[in-house]
Amino acid sequence: MAYNLDVVYSTILQNGIRKFKYKNSRLKPVSYIDQSGKGAIFAYRSKEHMADGMGVVITSEEAISANKNQFSHWTPNVYRYGKYSDQYRLFPTGHGEDNLRQINTFYIDVDTLDPNFKYGELILDSFEMGFMPTMVLKSPRGYQFFYVLEKPAYVNKNTDFKVIDCAKRISKNLRDFFSKKGYPVDLNANHFGITRIPADDSILYFEADQRYSFKEWIDWSINYEFENMPKKNNVYQLKSKREFRQVDDPWFRMLLFSEKIRGQKGVMGRNNVIFTLSLAYYSSGYEIDECELTMLEFNDRLQSPLRNRELTKIIKSAYSGKYQAADREKIIILCQEWVDVSLGEDQLFAKRPGLYKFKKDRSVRKYSHLHEWAGDLLAYLDEHSYTHKPYIVTTKKDIRESLKIPERSLDKVLKHLKKENKIYFRVRSGRNGGITLASVKALMSTIIRVKKEVQEAYFIAISEAFGLKHTKVYSTFEKLLNPKRPAVQTELFELDTG
Repeated sequence: MAYNLDVVYSTILQNGIRKFKYKNSRLKPVSYIDQSGKGAIFAYRSKEHMADGMGVVITSEEAISANKNQFSHWTPNVYRYGKYSDQYRLFPTGHGEDNLRQINTFYIDVDTLDPNFKYGELILDSFEMGFMPTMVLKSPRGYQFFYVLEKPAYVNKNTDFKVIDCAKRISKNLRDFFSKKGYPVDLNANHFGITRIPADDSILYFEADQRYSFKEWIDWSINYEFENMPKKNNVYQLKSKREFRQVDDPWFRMLLFSEKIRGQKGVMGRNNVIFTLSLAYYSSGYEIDECELTMLEFNDRLQSPLRNRELTKIIKSAYSGKYQAADREKIIILCQEWVDVSLGEDQLFAKRPGLYKFKKDRSVRKYSHLHEWAGDLLAYLDEHSYTHKPYIVTTKKDIRESLKIPERSLDKVLKHLKKENKIYFRVRSGRNGGITLASVKALMSTIIRVKKEVQEAYFIAISEAFGLKHTKVYSTFEKLLNPKRPAVQTELFELDTG
């Protein structure tokens, strides 16, 4: 599939540089007033030139377009300016973090020469993560995946480059996520440095609509860190027989993810929340730098954020040593004010061993939770489907008997998982009726893993069988497959399903 490189460049750069050349433009209309940015990016003719520092400062999209397929590398994030260090204008300078103007994209560099590596597998994991890549490039030593922001994150020198710290943290977590999935990700690559430039022969995948806001990335990053938070041993010991961390209490996340908090006279508001969250970080043994980054992300999500100077002052007060931990009574007041007025201690604080009864194991409980049934059903689908048959044809009765799940609970689980885009199913009524059921992961895996000769046929068969047209799955894999490849007939949904 051929992509319009001008559209690709424009999507990534997001008006960070001029549309047309400031001087000697061959494209700019006579009456045109350029409202785009006045930043700069850097480009290189080859990897050898890049290694030697020999490149070009570019300040307009017109200049990039005039050099289509002639550059090998560029900086997709925009800098305030660029200049040359020599009189011959061969060696550009200015591509340091302290000169960043706007952050347009995160990227991961996958180093692999394995001929059996399928980049679609990483797209599949991206789908499960909830953030699809905007673009995938093929490089001589692997692949580069780009996650372009919906709108740029602008760097402000007056805030001590906090946006860079925040974005770097997101980028680090993104790379860590895929590294833990087993992909050979370059964890040491510069987060906002030089990457491969899109070219006709390097773009494997591009979808301009697959962009997400900086706020969505912040939320994901915070959640990812909490799910993978290491236990800090004996950093700060509270007066109790065992160490209990306030950051593990339910109230902490309730306040951290509440976006309606604001400063208001006569009400414990924004400043008190930040102070309380910071105290929880302090009492749980975290360094002030870690606390500051999390509070910066939290503050940025508020409708009326604090100035960074005030934010830093509150955090330093929490870490002054005058306080041991967040006050229990204040926690209750804040949560009832900004989360839910009906919240009580049982919902806000974790039950401590020896003081409260333990949560019953599922095996001795009469009823299961919805998320447990959902996990059972997904595991059941994984067990009974495989690459060339990524679905099961059965009846609801058989599923209920296999999972020992009540009828109404099964219906709820099916609706819940379909809404979350994790399964697709088709119900047939009548005497010979039943249900054809598949996990989205299995369907996508099949399209990725079958032989290229039948990929498109599988894709069409699966799409028609489950009504996938106009869904994210459909649009994603329509771009992954070559529509010009001749179709091959397959009997995927006419197989003997026993």
